[in-house]
Amino acid sequence: MKDKVSIIVPIYNVEKYIERGIKSLIAQTYKNIEIILVDDGSPDNSGKICDKCAKKDTRIKVIHKKNGGVSSARNVGLEKSTGKYIMFMDGDDYVEEDYVDYFVNLINKLDVLVAFNSSFFSIYTPNQNKKIENTIIDNTKAMEYIYLGKVNEAVWNKIYSRKFFDNDNIRFNEKIWYGEGMLFNIEILQFVKNVGLGNRKVYHQVYNTGSAMRKFNLESNYCGIKSLDLQKEKMINPTKEVLTAWSCHRRQFNVSILTGIIKNNLQDEYKEEYEKCIKNLKKDVSLPLKVDIPIKSKIVSILISINPKLFIGLKIKKEKLKVSKYGRLN
Repeated sequence: MKDKVSIIVPIYNVEKYIERGIKSLIAQTYKNIEIILVDDGSPDNSGKICDKCAKKDTRIKVIHKKNGGVSSARNVGLEKSTGKYIMFMDGDDYVEEDYVDYFVNLINKLDVLVAFNSSFFSIYTPNQNKKIENTIIDNTKAMEYIYLGKVNEAVWNKIYSRKFFDNDNIRFNEKIWYGEGMLFNIEILQFVKNVGLGNRKVYHQVYNTGSAMRKFNLESNYCGIKSLDLQKEKMINPTKEVLTAWSCHRRQFNVSILTGIIKNNLQDEYKEEYEKCIKNLKKDVSLPLKVDIPIKSKIVSILISINPKLFIGLKIKKEKLKVSKYGRLN
């Protein structure tokens, strides 16, 4: 029999999306799975939908708990899981029918303990990659890729061996609700030498306008910065390249905060933060030139540093056009 795979899904206020996600897991071509749905005290009908789905498939386990945040929900799922491998899906997303098959084959073929995917379907990337590649990278390159955005920082679209949770006792930091996935991944990467990397899209990230991730929250950005600082503390002998990529990612939080402020016309309300972020961007305009990102990204970053209001405004308009054009796909 094939090894069991546990798929953990934290659920909160996703009644419009969760049934589609669950159905996509039930339809997996890889049958030896357990689907762990963690209802994190959701005030809508998400929990009831989970219970209804569980009656139709014995592989589904539903856990109802008091609201404690996404990290707490995932940790409860980890405690209840029994699979040799662990995967995650967000409650408003869904996956291709060979999502699990693809990752299990990836981790076995490349003989690694963890495998990431550099691509996924979204409103920004609606088409499948034309060239499909599988490769092995070392842990330092994997960290660098995460900080530079070449691999998404989240825990979905990845597969993990149970070893990390039983032997290394890795868990989600329940005080971190933004950047929690990045912190989790960076900690795991301290315990491996190599990482499997694929690029065939099998995961659909849905553009949920009601998601907290889509709304500007200054405290969430500060939480993300705290997560980054914790990551640096956990690094074991990081290379110069990793530290530079880390610095570049931390610098980008200034852009994130400015984007939220400008997009929501909050310049007066957050005047101090607005001016501080502009000042921070001008401190080291050349930092993006020191990392391995496309020339276009380097130019955009420098232009934003020179005139944040103008170029972030253009960035916001471009995003709105993409949402308008591709949002219907979700």
